[in-house]
Amino acid sequence: MDEIEEIVDRLTEALRDADSGVRSRAAAALGDIGPAAAPFLTEALRDAESSVRWHAADAVGKIGPAAAEAVPILTEALLDPDSAVRRSAADALGKIGRAAVPFLTDTLQDPDSSVRASAADGLQRIGPAAVEAVPFLTRALRDADSNVRKGAADALGSIGTAAVPFLTDALRDPDSSVRWHAANALGKTGPAAIPFLAEALHDPDSSVRWHAADALGKIGPAAAAAGPMLTQALCDADSNVRRRAAYALWKIGSAAATAVPMLTEALCDSDSNVSWHAAEVLGKIGPAAIPCLAEVLRGADNSARWHAADALGKIGPAAIPCLAEALRGADSSVRWHAADALGKIGPAAIPFLAEALRGADSSVRWHAADALGKIGPASVAFLADALRDPDSSVRWHAAEALEKIGPAAAEAVPMLTEALRDPDSSVRWHVAEALEKIGPAAAEGRSVH
Repeated sequence: MDEIEEIVDRLTEALRDADSGVRSRAAAALGDIGPAAAPFLTEALRDAESSVRWHAADAVGKIGPAAAEAVPILTEALLDPDSAVRRSAADALGKIGRAAVPFLTDTLQDPDSSVRASAADGLQRIGPAAVEAVPFLTRALRDADSNVRKGAADALGSIGTAAVPFLTDALRDPDSSVRWHAANALGKTGPAAIPFLAEALHDPDSSVRWHAADALGKIGPAAAAAGPMLTQALCDADSNVRRRAAYALWKIGSAAATAVPMLTEALCDSDSNVSWHAAEVLGKIGPAAIPCLAEVLRGADNSARWHAADALGKIGPAAIPCLAEALRGADSSVRWHAADALGKIGPAAIPFLAEALRGADSSVRWHAADALGKIGPASVAFLADALRDPDSSVRWHAAEALEKIGPAAAEAVPMLTEALRDPDSSVRWHVAEALEKIGPAAAEGRSVH
């Protein structure tokens, strides 16, 4: 007898204990063991004590589809006099799969609303295979209990496009939580839901509006037709709605090009999540966004300028002139954000970053060194020169950048070896790390003085 069999034997013995608490614990433990325990749990589903029965049903649910043999007894448990047992049985059936659909649809009429809600949740877990439940779930959308209606909306969303006409009705439910569950569910059904979700962006309840925006984002580029409505939502009074609208436009991608002016305004949003997502979208849109981003870089809002620089870095080489101009601006924080952005563009940005390495502001110089390190081997000569910068933070950032480049930075070994005598220990430490990453060519210069 192996260890698992011995444990199962002990636990099944405990299922006959005189103490119902022990029997309940044994049933719960058997659920953690897996399929080997399923036959013994079916016995516990008929225990005289209701707490044991619901623990057993819960345990069968943990086992999932491998406990299919328990379906007949679980369906019996759906008629149990204790609602907690019926609720656990419905939950377990949902985890077992399609074979449970007819029994769960019947349970949508249970006299206890929590059991009906569990039946709806079970159908939601089964997903598209529960398509035959659509008429029953549609009726459940009119249930007196809002939790049942929410569960029915979630279940319909998991079934797919066949449920769209019924979920659109739920968008008019008097309970806002049901409406947002419907919006969320529609996001799972695909493009057919787009017109209804776009309309829900005007719902009087902000939670419905942001769930609608989020759902459109989940649909992705196919939701481009909703771009104008999402663009309007960037001005919503609720920051959650603005944030989700910006996120949705980001998911839609370059198809959101008509939103550029509003997205540019959103870079100044008081909610940093909104401005960050706006920058991400503008970066995805590409060169068409450059003129608006250039205007932001010339503006007075530092936070917006940082986000604009970040977006330009994602656009690529076409944004270099704009970022090069920002490198010569008056605000040092904007200059170093511009340097970071140029580092994302690649080798075409090297001349401008090399110029920044000679600038007066040390923070800009070390950001330029970092950016050059991201570009790679073509930057090595400039980074080697930066090892002699008068500011120690620039020197160690240059060493760290060479470390990231690794063996391809071998030509910098003489300068790195010399930097092992730097008066600043943090510089020497990064230099030693760089020499180690460069490898054999640096062997003679690896000891720190």
